[in-house]
Amino acid sequence: MIYQLNRQELKAKKASEFKEGDVIKTGRYYIFIKYGKYDTPALCSYHERDNFSPCGCTPGTDRPYYIDNFLNN
Repeated sequence: MIYQLNRQELKAKKASEFKEGDVIKTGRYYIFIKYGKYDTPALCSYHERDNFSPCGCTPGTDRPYYIDNFLNN
């Protein structure tokens, strides 16, 4: 399922509230929820910019802090 959340709505949610395969659109980013063999989506989930160019995983540089917090909570 695809969700569209703004920054404030995303800050109030946790990645673990979503299911495998869900996509969250927030601002200019898409967040893809993946659990893989883990119980938490923080390890396998990833995000891309709206032009689908890959991003790195460095918080504050390649990944906005609010996305990093969302995935790790």
